[in-house]
Amino acid sequence: MAENPSSQPPTTCGPLITDTCCPIEEHHASLQVIGAWSIYTANFTQNWRSVSTKGDLFTFNLPVKFTYSPVKNLETYITAPFIVNWVNNVDKSLAGPNGDRSASYAGLGDITTVAKYLLLEEGEIRPAVAAVGGVTWPSGHASHLNPRFLPLAGPADSVGTGAFTFTTGLNLFKWVKPFLLYSNIWLNSPINIFKMTAGNSKEPPVRAMESVTFNLAAEYPLTERWTLLLEMYSTWTWNTILTPVGSQTPSTLLGFMPGIEYRFSENWSFSAGCAFDTIGKFPTSRTIAPAFAVCHNF
Repeated sequence: MAENPSSQPPTTCGPLITDTCCPIEEHHASLQVIGAWSIYTANFTQNWRSVSTKGDLFTFNLPVKFTYSPVKNLETYITAPFIVNWVNNVDKSLAGPNGDRSASYAGLGDITTVAKYLLLEEGEIRPAVAAVGGVTWPSGHASHLNPRFLPLAGPADSVGTGAFTFTTGLNLFKWVKPFLLYSNIWLNSPINIFKMTAGNSKEPPVRAMESVTFNLAAEYPLTERWTLLLEMYSTWTWNTILTPVGSQTPSTLLGFMPGIEYRFSENWSFSAGCAFDTIGKFPTSRTIAPAFAVCHNF
C-alpha cells in the first residue's frame, strides 16, 4: 500500500476497546471478531481494596461486530457477544445448595446496535467529533437465575444486564504526529425490565445502572503495517431514582490495555493486547484479560 500523504493520518487497525470516531467509507462494511479471556484475580470492596475471589473464576467473551456505512459520514454496527463463564475450587463457605464448588454457563449476551455520525471533521487544531447513539438489547440471560450458581461471584449463569440500555455520547479523534488519539464519552441509561421481588433476595435478577463510559486510546505507528497501542478504559456508575439504594451499589472500574496491531493488507488486520483492571469499587472484580482481534474489510 502506498504511503499516505503527509496531510492525512496513517491507516491503522484502530483500538481494541475504544470506539473509533471517523465512520468507514460509504457503502463499505467490515466484520470484526474479538476473543477475550478474563482471569479474575480479586474482588474490589467499597473502600477500593482488593480481596480474594474465593475461587478460580474465568470468562471467555467472543463479540462479533458487523459494521456498515449506508451514506457518507454515517456508520452503523451491531455487536453480538457469546459468553462463557466458569468457576472452579470455590471456597467451601460459598458452595452451592448441593455442595457444588464448580459450575459453568455459556450463552448469547446482550446485543448492541449503534449509529455514529461525523459532526465535525478534524481541523488543524480541532479534533474530529462524532455523535453516537445506540441501544443494548436484553438478549442475554439475566433472570430466573439458578440458585446453584449464586455463590459463584456473578452468578455464573448471568450473561446479560436485564435492561434496555440507551447510549448517547461523543467520539473524538486527533492526529498529533506521530500519535493517533481517540476518546469516548458516553452516557448509558438503562431501563431494567425485571422487577426486584421482595423476600426473594437469594434469586434477584441482574440489575443495570446508569453509567458513564470514558475511554482514551493512543496509537503509535512503527511502520506502515505495525502499530503500538495503549488504551485506558473506565466505567463510572451511581444510583438514580430508577436504581435505588438497596437494589445495587455504585461501582467504578478503570484499567489499561497495551497492545500491538498488524495490517496484513487493506482488507485484513490483526490486533492483540492484554487488559489490566487497575482500580475499582464493589461490586466490580479485578481481571487480567488477554485479547485478540481479527478484522476483515469488504
